[in-house]
Amino acid sequence: ESGGDNYNNVACPSVWTKSTSFSSSFALKMTKHVQDDNEIKTNNIIIDEVSSSPKENQSLSNPISFLREMKDNFSTAAKEGFGTKAKNVATSMSVGDIVVPLCANLTQRQLLANRGIYAGVEYEVCSLSSSLTNEERNITSFDNKEEITQPQVNHPKEEDLTAMIKPAYKLRDHLERNDWPVSVRPKDEVPLWLSKTTYEAGTMLGTLSLSLTYLITAAALSFLFTFAYVPSESMIPSLKPGNVVLVSRSIFLQPQVGDVILFDPPPNLKKIITEQEKKNNINQETSATTMTKSDKQQFLKRIVAIPGENVGVKNSQPYVDLNSNTNNNERKILSSNDETKEENNNSGSLRRPRRYRVDIVGPYVRQDIFSSDSWNRAPQKLGRNEYFVAGDNGFRSVDSRVWGNVDRKYIFGKAKLIVWPLEDFGPIQDGNISEIEKE
Repeated sequence: ESGGDNYNNVACPSVWTKSTSFSSSFALKMTKHVQDDNEIKTNNIIIDEVSSSPKENQSLSNPISFLREMKDNFSTAAKEGFGTKAKNVATSMSVGDIVVPLCANLTQRQLLANRGIYAGVEYEVCSLSSSLTNEERNITSFDNKEEITQPQVNHPKEEDLTAMIKPAYKLRDHLERNDWPVSVRPKDEVPLWLSKTTYEAGTMLGTLSLSLTYLITAAALSFLFTFAYVPSESMIPSLKPGNVVLVSRSIFLQPQVGDVILFDPPPNLKKIITEQEKKNNINQETSATTMTKSDKQQFLKRIVAIPGENVGVKNSQPYVDLNSNTNNNERKILSSNDETKEENNNSGSLRRPRRYRVDIVGPYVRQDIFSSDSWNRAPQKLGRNEYFVAGDNGFRSVDSRVWGNVDRKYIFGKAKLIVWPLEDFGPIQDGNISEIEKE
């Protein structure tokens, strides 16, 4: 036979294929087919050819079967490898296989796309061919010790292999072409070819990993941060009604004086809110509630005193006695020779000025609805986990002056940043807390 055989209008015999070993193994499927009247004439030898219609997608009507097949796919893909260890099937693809080309080089990827070879798209191998001589077409196989000669072709060298491929499914209109299938030299022109099973398993694994990463990140962010809406005037001018603030959870760092904190209402506050709401004495304007996404009632206040400090109220203004640890009977003064001497106040020595921390918040609008000691009381030492908080606008704030201290366990975190509206975006400004000295 000459190298230019014409198979037009000729029924081709059954084609038998078997695996043969070279530097890489080509596993060709056993198929039967009849040549079409419109088959292309070529000087190349046709190794195999199958129908180009893509396989139907498996129905998901049976979840158990689907999960079983997915497990099998993962097992197969695990043997072929994932990622950089994935098996390149460029040297072992067969006619009828579904393969996926991959290319990381953007320039090379564009050149391939111009030819209709799109990275990440599943392609069906329509035919494999090579420029071999006709003498190489006949091979001898043995079956049950009987010698049978079949019109079959040895596998070509990897460099000689040319594949005709076309998409295994319909592409978007701007990617479709009129010249399917297109030719490609798998070994030379595309860096990596994956089997459909490996590609789908890898894609699914990557999607699950990415989804899990997003979920973990979202869970961590929701645990560490929250947004709080300010509906009242209790923190004016630092926070205005309608502001939305970003609050970070306090885990390792303890709240400090001057911090604006978000906290759940302690029992004393809940009791007061319930009682005064029944009397219509507290509404959204005069309470200091904030609403998170879950519509949970919470409060924003500024810390005036921290655990261990002595805090009192005078004329509605919270103050902290910073001299609680000083022995009033003794003072230390520096002598001319830089030596420290102790002198007794009763002997007429100079008295050191007393230091106080004061929060100028102003009187509450309805002082008559609460006990008088809410607005005037002597300093009391805070417990181990207790904080004294107050609103910047005492005229509208029901705070620790009225219902007492807030325990650490009720504190969610610190509000540091106003995120809405945009004209107020930025850090929350400091309050009116200052330190003074008195003789």
